[in-house]
Amino acid sequence: MMTQASVEKNTALKRISEAIDQVMESKSIYQELDKNQLIQTFSTLLDRVSPQILLPLNDERLKKRVRRVMATELLSTILDDFTPEEKEMFNAAVEGRWER
Repeated sequence: MMTQASVEKNTALKRISEAIDQVMESKSIYQELDKNQLIQTFSTLLDRVSPQILLPLNDERLKKRVRRVMATELLSTILDDFTPEEKEMFNAAVEGRWER
């Protein structure tokens, strides 16, 4: 028997999965991400925060939150490909201390 919490989590993950599809369709850069990995990331997040936070959100607001997580994932995959020197330049640029 499924608990109320697991039903809510599954409902939230279903909506998140649909939002991921919509974001991937609208912005091709996100197509580099692995959808199964993203679902796993969201599943882990939902173990830490209640799905009840996401369930009342309308589709547009949910999609905005999903896109934020996807952007973070995308950035981390890009940074993984950087050399240590490139990471230092990136960090310096983000912190505003990099000069050409």
